[in-house]
Amino acid sequence: MIEEQAQVVDIKDRKLVLQAQTQSACGGCAARKGCGTSLLSKVVGRKFTQFYAENNINAKVGDTVVVGINEESLLKGSIVMYIIPVLSMLMFALLADHLLESSVSQRDLLIAVSTLSGLALGSLCSKWYFDRQSSITLYTPVVLRKIIDLE
Repeated sequence: MIEEQAQVVDIKDRKLVLQAQTQSACGGCAARKGCGTSLLSKVVGRKFTQFYAENNINAKVGDTVVVGINEESLLKGSIVMYIIPVLSMLMFALLADHLLESSVSQRDLLIAVSTLSGLALGSLCSKWYFDRQSSITLYTPVVLRKIIDLE
């Protein structure tokens, strides 16, 4: 189980609306000073993600809780989210390259547009998959416990 802290920002229909800060691995990486990702995370700043979870611990607005998600679901979700759009992009590019005659005007531009179309279609397929799977508990975060503030 992969765990992360989140703040309860609202409660709707017995479900918690949770907000978690998007994490960057840049703090622990040895190459952080020469890395573009580190620079980008500084420019973009802190980002927060909101999501829903069942209120199985009687949490209230303002509480900090620990949520968890199964490692298997994270792996499957990553594959769907990253591999499907990339494969779709590659298939569209190869198909356009195969179907277009070499004498076609602006052939490279048409292949590039086809490639981007494949990426967009693959991304939409991933979104459709997650929308259909949203009710399955495999992809649903679970509130594990409340963090008690001792101050």
